[in-house]
Amino acid sequence: EFRRVLFRSGIDASSEGDTIFVTEGTYSPSTNEENFPIIMKSNVNIIGSGEEVTILDAEQTDRVITMENCTNNTISNLTITNGNTSDGGGGMYLAESNPTLTHVTISDNIGVNGGGGMMLGEGILSDLPSHPTLTHVTISGNTTASVGGGISAEYAWSSHLTLTHVTIVNNMAGIGGGMYLRSSTLTHVTISGNTAESYGGGMHLNNSNPILTH
Repeated sequence: EFRRVLFRSGIDASSEGDTIFVTEGTYSPSTNEENFPIIMKSNVNIIGSGEEVTILDAEQTDRVITMENCTNNTISNLTITNGNTSDGGGGMYLAESNPTLTHVTISDNIGVNGGGGMMLGEGILSDLPSHPTLTHVTISGNTTASVGGGISAEYAWSSHLTLTHVTIVNNMAGIGGGMYLRSSTLTHVTISGNTAESYGGGMHLNNSNPILTH
């Protein structure tokens, strides 16, 4: 009988320079007893079979992916969904990490302390910045009671996000429904249908000068 191998076991067994190719399927506690969060390592790449068919589904049990002190990572062609944490970053939490995300969907995650979809941590949660690069990424339906429904860089004073061909839609937060930003470069980005309880439905900027093009 076919039984899908644990996604996390592939990460745990990986070495620097490895690329993990992830087959079609939903990787979750109920389908293959998947354990979350997935703890990433430096210099390890993850390539799924497509956003529609390779699904990392935490089923509200924990955050989906944690990246701390990670460099030279590429994550592509998969969906990160149904993460839930009382901390920040229901879908992904980054601290001193610089991943490249390509053709990734981050959807329906909850981060109570900020960053429903993704949180960049610094200060309270981390001492050093992160510089993620997102290309052809969709961030949708993520929620926080705090700041940054889709993405939060609340604590990331010197972090820098580079977003190209990114869609940020239908996220919710107390402040900054779509995003709560510091320094960032946004090119060909759509921000639509996001909601904030207080202010910054689409985007809230804190002491920052982002560059927005198209």
